[in-house]
Amino acid sequence: MKKSAWILLIGILCIVLGARGIINTILPLLLHGMNGMPKKELPEGSPEAIRWILRLPYITIFANIIYLMAGIFFLMKKSFSLKIMYIALTLSIICRIVPIVFISSIQFSINSLIFILIGPFIDVSLLFGVYRLSKYYYKSDDELIKLFGEYTLTPRLLKIFLFAGLFCLSIPVSIYGLWIHAANLGHNQAERVLLFKSYFPDYLKGRFDTTLLSIFFCILAIILCSTSMSLSGKFWKIINYIILIPSSLLLFLNLFSMM
Repeated sequence: MKKSAWILLIGILCIVLGARGIINTILPLLLHGMNGMPKKELPEGSPEAIRWILRLPYITIFANIIYLMAGIFFLMKKSFSLKIMYIALTLSIICRIVPIVFISSIQFSINSLIFILIGPFIDVSLLFGVYRLSKYYYKSDDELIKLFGEYTLTPRLLKIFLFAGLFCLSIPVSIYGLWIHAANLGHNQAERVLLFKSYFPDYLKGRFDTTLLSIFFCILAIILCSTSMSLSGKFWKIINYIILIPSSLLLFLNLFSMM
């Protein structure tokens, strides 16, 4: 995939994840008041750990604002884009790891620990991707051709990628459509969830299984679509945007649903 496509993908992911993180942190504060969490809901632990729990939402909001802004500047290729991206990803990793490492008095179940580690894994992956791109980030396409030679995918292969991206998009769209269908048939939330899970095999009936599946195919659709952006012709440009925009929106929606 072209360097510009990777820059586009990383920038979009940072914007989506940053916006999701802000919403994910602000909503509990609005629901429970500016103290973050009612005292009766605070987990058992030392006073120092509880103080960190109460401060962490505000630090997390600040980190996610930087995260979102870093994604925007990364797409704009500003002179400070790489620095702010490194800062944003490092700060995000720290904010996600602190509840696990520093607040050692809190007990996490295996399932919740795996879910918590998804965020740091994504951040580390993005950090590695930014580091790999850093040498070529500010170089033009002509400079990259001089360095690596001209390497272009054939129009036929790009069209295959485009239709593969369309297929990938159809999976999260179908899952979302099944949820709407179940929501219309069910009389309450429990009945809707039970009906929705009945559409899938046993290995996809976990709490976030279908959501993670949708996220995976949304990201894959964005990658394939970004790769085929170089296709000429108005028709192919329209198809690209038809894939890119819904994939990004569904990615955001699925990440938001996991909060």
